[in-house]
Amino acid sequence: MKVILISSVVPDDAGGGKLLLYRHFKDMGDIEFLVVSDGVVPDFNHVVLKHRPLSRVFKRMEKTCLRHWGFDAQEFFLPCNPKQVSEICKNFKPDVIITVAHGNLWRFALKEARSSGIPLMTIFHDWWPDLSGTHEAIKPFFDKQFRALHRNSTVSLPVCEGMLAVLGSHSRAEVLYPIPNASMSSISHANGQTDVAGRLKIIYMGNLGEYGGMVKAALEAINTSPQIRMEVRGRNQDWPTLFNKEMEERGLLHDFVPEEQLGDWLDTADAFLVTMRFEPHFRRFMETSFPSKLTHYAQFHKPIVIWGPEYCSAVRWARIKNSALCVTDPSPTALVRALETLSGQEWQRWAAKAREAANEDFNPRKIQRQFLQAINRAVETSVVQQPHKTPAA
Repeated sequence: MKVILISSVVPDDAGGGKLLLYRHFKDMGDIEFLVVSDGVVPDFNHVVLKHRPLSRVFKRMEKTCLRHWGFDAQEFFLPCNPKQVSEICKNFKPDVIITVAHGNLWRFALKEARSSGIPLMTIFHDWWPDLSGTHEAIKPFFDKQFRALHRNSTVSLPVCEGMLAVLGSHSRAEVLYPIPNASMSSISHANGQTDVAGRLKIIYMGNLGEYGGMVKAALEAINTSPQIRMEVRGRNQDWPTLFNKEMEERGLLHDFVPEEQLGDWLDTADAFLVTMRFEPHFRRFMETSFPSKLTHYAQFHKPIVIWGPEYCSAVRWARIKNSALCVTDPSPTALVRALETLSGQEWQRWAAKAREAANEDFNPRKIQRQFLQAINRAVETSVVQQPHKTPAA
């Protein structure tokens, strides 16, 4: 089988959506694949598309007071010549096209699939129109295009139930959770047991940009408690210098390290913290994205604490099987009170739930098998879905 990935998001172990693709594509078995993007893709067979001169102008506008107009233009005008993609597909002869609904190269994937009749499989990690940086007035137009991509995909893989609900119905859509690292050393020896008689240690790892305010508030509130200690790995340039220095000196704030060095530190946790924003204007983003750290944390068989609104994807997942301790009050004090209940039998109960999640919903081997089966299902579809009317890209 031959697969071509046409996407602005490419496989790379740098983190985020790139890392998720990297985990999927590094274990493709006998499948031959080619990555088509507008940048170099380390470690994978790839072709780099050439940007049009006007597209480079729009990119430069991102760093000026005209940035929103630059983002608008990039959504309306294809950055490269579509003939490049057609020629690549003609030579490679893929059985299926894969794209990630992020950036603007998914438009090439959709265009090529519709013109050539090659099945299209689309991965939806985030609601791209909300992240695109375009003017608010035209986002509803891009919302329609985004949903049309979902409808016109032979197979659609939204990251969570909330994403699927907002995208709309699709006969060949299924939730594909973010795949955790199957080779993390701590997976093999995480035993779901710890001594919680002393101070409970909770760990947060990851995005300190969008969630920096919540994590800072949690650090300030939790570390006044005699029962809890919180450690964070990441960096936020907006935090006060004195605060960063104090947290570092107390051993509560650590810099990023390569993923292969994270295992031992993560395994020292008694529990893990997941944060989701409470502000109303972030609601759709919280409903349609799914924190990849949640699937990663579960591999260590320790309690997972989700601090976020009732409607967010992480809490909605946890509610189904009562899989994690959920704190849906935005007050850091409420978070502290909830953490102080994690002792004895309560700790054991939530640890067992994390272990169950790691073996079921967040089992990396099951997720990879699901990914490969989705590719097969797309290829086996003899007739591509009838195209729906899509607004011009």
